[in-house]
Amino acid sequence: MLVDMPDVLAEPLAAGFAKEDWQVCVIGKGAAIAGAKRYESDLMTEEAEDVFALEDADVLAAPLVGGMTAARLERLLTLAERQQHLQHIFLFSSADVFSGKAPASEQAETAPATEAGRRHARLEALALAWKKEEQLPITVVRLPELLGEGLAAHDGFFGAFLAAACDGSEAAVHVDGAQEFLAARDAAYGIWSAVERDFSGDVLHLGSGQGYGFDTFTGEVRGFLPNGTKLPAAAKGRATVATLAFGQPFLDCALAYSELGWQPRGDIRESLGKTVRSFLERREAAEKARASETQRTRMKKLWNQAVPYVENFVGALLMVGVAALQNGTTVNRSVGIDFNYIYIGTFGLLYGKRQAMISVAASLAILVAGFMMHGADAVGLLYDPLQLMHFISYLFVGVLAGYFADRADYERAAGAWRDRQARERQSFLKRVYQESVHVKDRLYRQIVNADDSIGRVYHIVRRLDSVEEENLFTQTAAVTAEVLGVTDVAVYVVSRDGYYLRQKVRMGELAAERPHSLRVEDHPYLLDLFHTKRVFANRALKDDVPDLAAPVVYEENVIAVIEIYGLDFTQWSYYEQNLLSLTSRLVAASLGRAARFEQEAAEKRYLPDTRILKGAEFQKVLAELTERRRITKDNPAMLLPVELQGMTVPELDEKLAHCIRAEDFAGEYEGGIALLLPDVAGDTLGLVRERLARAGVETDEGRAVV
Repeated sequence: MLVDMPDVLAEPLAAGFAKEDWQVCVIGKGAAIAGAKRYESDLMTEEAEDVFALEDADVLAAPLVGGMTAARLERLLTLAERQQHLQHIFLFSSADVFSGKAPASEQAETAPATEAGRRHARLEALALAWKKEEQLPITVVRLPELLGEGLAAHDGFFGAFLAAACDGSEAAVHVDGAQEFLAARDAAYGIWSAVERDFSGDVLHLGSGQGYGFDTFTGEVRGFLPNGTKLPAAAKGRATVATLAFGQPFLDCALAYSELGWQPRGDIRESLGKTVRSFLERREAAEKARASETQRTRMKKLWNQAVPYVENFVGALLMVGVAALQNGTTVNRSVGIDFNYIYIGTFGLLYGKRQAMISVAASLAILVAGFMMHGADAVGLLYDPLQLMHFISYLFVGVLAGYFADRADYERAAGAWRDRQARERQSFLKRVYQESVHVKDRLYRQIVNADDSIGRVYHIVRRLDSVEEENLFTQTAAVTAEVLGVTDVAVYVVSRDGYYLRQKVRMGELAAERPHSLRVEDHPYLLDLFHTKRVFANRALKDDVPDLAAPVVYEENVIAVIEIYGLDFTQWSYYEQNLLSLTSRLVAASLGRAARFEQEAAEKRYLPDTRILKGAEFQKVLAELTERRRITKDNPAMLLPVELQGMTVPELDEKLAHCIRAEDFAGEYEGGIALLLPDVAGDTLGLVRERLARAGVETDEGRAVV
């Protein structure tokens, strides 16, 4: 999904993704793009919300330059947050967030020297704050000046420069070093590479490392423009207020080269020529269309203005003919009708007061001319009360008919405006409906989609595609909560003897209230679950019993139990039980595979003849518990350094074997040995240290794993 994207970048982006069989939609004004659907809706309108609800995008791209403001960025990210399958958000910024001459890397601090650069830096900071707080997959992509077909007058320095040259403007250019240029197709290929490699960094630079000085640049551009075109000149002295600025820091693209394998391939001079030719062609076509539309509009306006006068003149001639047939008067004596009233009323009701007054004047002229043909004096008619009332009645009929016509016109205009708004809204909703029907039919025909059973299986398997045991327990709880739509989940592991359950992961307040250890014989539902190896449902609504519980069975043995609490009334169904049963079976396969891998890789993971992890493996477990803490918002863990005091590592391992739990970890850490204690916090840490001290293991102050 491309939002408010300039055509110079939107066209190659749409073409690149369409080539890979992606569906592309564009939101915002602009030219039609082959292979893409365009919604000409503003981001701040309700129509944009409907588009985001309809088009569930995997990749979202929008510029931070141009007309982007903090309010529009907040709106964009708010709508993006509602997307279900969004994997990447690319926000395009500029190199003007830096100052200086040396190439700037992705890790460099922003130091803008211009007002536009400061605004872009603030927008970048806002976007990255959203990424940190809301976990949105945002990447800020900084680009230099883009070259390509579809460049418009408002697209960066080059677009403004070409527009000024074509208009013959006396624009001055402030020159501050060289200007870096990049072909838009190379930029589009870089974005595709980031999607393909699943790049998730905060900042990505895409630059060519090639640029021009101002004199060289104007010399190249002059060769592609018509002879005699006057180019904007460099400003003389810094005191001159320059309307255009030439020169920006170059971008160091280390991440694009190393992580994406991306390199620019387009020839700058060739791209420069294509850009100028495309700009001139689009400008010429736009001017022709504008001139043709202006001429057509002018002729239509003149014709619409002339028609009432022509018709009024024809009506006056018709009244002259009627008067000639009736011996110089428009009044028919036999029926007692003055045809001038019909003439005045007709044009008053048709065209309003202006044409009514013209018809009144024409009618008075015809009437007075008829009286004078019969010898009447024009001045004397003003003193004849009967004729004077006749004249006044013409004026009254004209004003009255014109008033009704004008009021009807006002109401008609208001109604037309309302109808136009309703038609536009109806047209938009009809298109959205048609698109939704198309999407529904497409998803219906797909074998794998987000809503069917196979789609759920694929979703679970993908999340559990790991051999790291601690990560698997975390993902087990997260997947179960997501698939069943619940918030309170606990995962218990079974002890080696099968008599006890130890809480491994928990999510939600109700799960936090459950005991950390369970003795199987003390809970009938656990005995039944171990015996039948089937999902347990608390249909009797007993206290201190989970609403649903499912065994995780591997090689005919129960190795873990998933418990769910706080089910909604609508979730008490066999459908939910089947989902939980499916999840537990998939979890069993993954956990069993991880356990087998654990046994086979023990020699590589542990120090010789011990159960103490090597430094790299200990760091992996530490990272997994940190991620568990982030996902579940609970499950604390403590890191407790150990003082060897002359003991060897095997001797320490032998002592630890009798005083730490099976789910605790020992490993190399910062040049020594440390214990990693899951689900330990507060006063519990003091009890653990006392137990270790009694076993002859001294420890330092522990710290929480955040």
